[in-house]
Amino acid sequence: MPRPPIPLLERLAGLARVAVFAAAAIGAAAVVAEEPEDAALQREMARLFALRTVDPPAFVAQMRTLESQAAPTALDQQEYLRFLTANRLILEGRAEDAIATALPLAESAASPGLRLRAGAFVVNVHGVARDAEAGLRRLTALLEAHPEARPGLEAEQRALWGTAATFHFELGQYGLSLAFAERVLGANPAPRDACFASAYRVMARQALRDPALDAAQFAAVDAQCSAVREYVPAALASLAHVRHLRAQGRLDEAMALLMDRLGAIDSTRVPRLLAEAYALDAELLQAARRPADARRQAQHAVALSAQAPTSLPAAMAEKVLYEIARSEGDAAAALHHLQRHLAASQALAEEDRLKARAVAAVRSEIQQRRQSLALLHERHRALALEADAARARSMSMALAAGSLALCALLLAGWGWRLMRAERRFRDRLQRDALTGFANRAHFARTAEDALARAERRGEPVALCTFDLDHFKRINDRHGHLAGDAVLRAVGIAVAAVPVPAGMQRRLGRIGGEEFALLLWPATAPQAQAHAEACRAAVAGAGATSGAGAALAVTASFGLTGSWHAGYRLDDLLAASDRSLYRAKSEGRDRVGPPLPGPAREAA
Repeated sequence: MPRPPIPLLERLAGLARVAVFAAAAIGAAAVVAEEPEDAALQREMARLFALRTVDPPAFVAQMRTLESQAAPTALDQQEYLRFLTANRLILEGRAEDAIATALPLAESAASPGLRLRAGAFVVNVHGVARDAEAGLRRLTALLEAHPEARPGLEAEQRALWGTAATFHFELGQYGLSLAFAERVLGANPAPRDACFASAYRVMARQALRDPALDAAQFAAVDAQCSAVREYVPAALASLAHVRHLRAQGRLDEAMALLMDRLGAIDSTRVPRLLAEAYALDAELLQAARRPADARRQAQHAVALSAQAPTSLPAAMAEKVLYEIARSEGDAAAALHHLQRHLAASQALAEEDRLKARAVAAVRSEIQQRRQSLALLHERHRALALEADAARARSMSMALAAGSLALCALLLAGWGWRLMRAERRFRDRLQRDALTGFANRAHFARTAEDALARAERRGEPVALCTFDLDHFKRINDRHGHLAGDAVLRAVGIAVAAVPVPAGMQRRLGRIGGEEFALLLWPATAPQAQAHAEACRAAVAGAGATSGAGAALAVTASFGLTGSWHAGYRLDDLLAASDRSLYRAKSEGRDRVGPPLPGPAREAA
C-alpha cells in the first residue's frame, strides 16, 4: 500500500538536506572565532546550528523559544541570531521570508564569514524554491568575489564550493559539479564536508559516464557518510551506483543493491529520494519480467511523486505502469497511464527548459559584463595614452592647460561618437534594415516578455501574422530591388497605423515577406479592427520599380489571441498561421477568422 504523506516540516528538511550543502558544512566552530560578550548564548546558538539538520522540528521549536527572549547586545550575536532565524523560516516553508532575512546579512553583515555564509544560504534557498536563475546569478557573483580562500575564511570557502557542486548538479552541469566537489576534497575538509563532496563527485562522474568509476569508490562514499551519520548523501550515492550498474547491463546486481539499500533510503524520509528509488526499482523489476512487483513499486513512486520537487519519478513510474497495462491487454489503464506519463514528461521537459534558460541568461550576463570591462579597460588605456601625449607636449602652464582642454573635448567627442556607434550597432542587431521592424529574434524576446507580463496581469493579448500576397511575382518580374522597395513601403504604411489609446504594439519581420504584430491589452473586436486597418494600409502602400512601373501589393492576415491560444508565443504563432492560411484560401487581401491553437482544440 502507498506510504502515508510525509509531514511538511520533514519534507522541507529533506529538501534542505539534498539542496543545502554550504550552511551545514561551515559548522558551529566558525561561529566562535572571537570571544563573545555572552558565552552561554554563543554556545546555545552553536548547538542550535548543529541541530537544524539532525532534528529540524526540535530546531524550529527551540529557535522560537530563543527568539522570544531578550535580544543580545553584541552586534555579531544579533546578526548570527537573524541567520539562525532565516534557517528556521526555510524549514517552515517560508522561502521568501528566509531570503528577506538572510539577504541583508549577505550584503552588509559585520563579519566577512557571516556575509559569505548568508550568501551561500540565499543561493541554497533559491535552489529549494526552484528559482534556478536567481540562485545561479548569486552563486556566480559569490564565486567571482571569492575565487580562492582567504585567511580565516577557509571553512566558508569550502562551503561555497560545496554549494556550487550541489547547485550545478541540480542544473545538469555535471562537469562543473565534479570540479567544485574536487576543490572541496582538495582543501582538507572536515569528515562531514568530505562525505557530501565525495557523494557529489561519484554522482557527477556517474552522470558523465566515467568508465573509471567502480564499486570500490561507491563503497568508500557509503563508509564515509555512514561514519558521520549523513544518510542522505549516502542514499544519493547509492542511487547513482544503481544507475551505474544498470548502464553497464548488470541488472541483477543493480536490483540486489537497490533492494539492500532501499530500507536506508526509506529512512531518510526525503520524498524526492524515495520517489526516485521506487521508480528506479520499478524499472529494474519490469526489465526482470516481474510485472506484479514492478507495478507495486511504481504505484509507491507515483504516490510519493506528489511530494517531490521534480517530475522525473512520476514520468519513470507512469511509463512502467503503461507498459504493464499494455502487455496485459488493459487498453483503458494503458491509455490512462500513457496520458499521465506524457504529462509528467512534459513537466520534466519544462523543468529542463527553465534550467537551460537560467544557465543561458547568466552566461549572457557574464559575457556582457566581461565585454563591458574590456571596453572600459580600452577606454582607460586610451585616456592614459592621451594624458601621456599631453604631458609630453606641455611646454608651459598655459600650453598644458590648452592641451588638457583640447584633450577633454576630443575625449568627449570620441565618447559621444562611440556611444552613437554602439547604439547603431545594437539597433542593427535588433531591427530589420528594410522595414524598421524588429527582426525575428528580437521580436520573439520582446513578445515573450510582454506575454509574461500580460499573463501575470490577466490582460488579453492579440497576435496577427501577415504575409504579402504574390510577393515572389514582384521579385521575379521586377527584380529584388523592386521587392525591397515594396518591403520598405509596407513597413512605413503599417508603422503609420495609429495604436489605439491605452494599448501597446510590437512589430516584427519574421521571414522574407512574413510579419507579426503583437497588440495588448486588446480584446478580439479591437484586434480585428486594428488588423483591418493594417490590411488597408498595406493595400494603399505604393512603390515604384527601377523602370518606373507602379507596384501594388496586398497582404493576408491571420489573427488570434490569448483567449484562443493562451500566452505561449509558439502557440499564438501556430494559431495565427492557421487563420492566415484560411485568409489565403478564401481569396487573400483579408483578415482570416480567429482560430484556436492546437492545444486548445485538444482540450
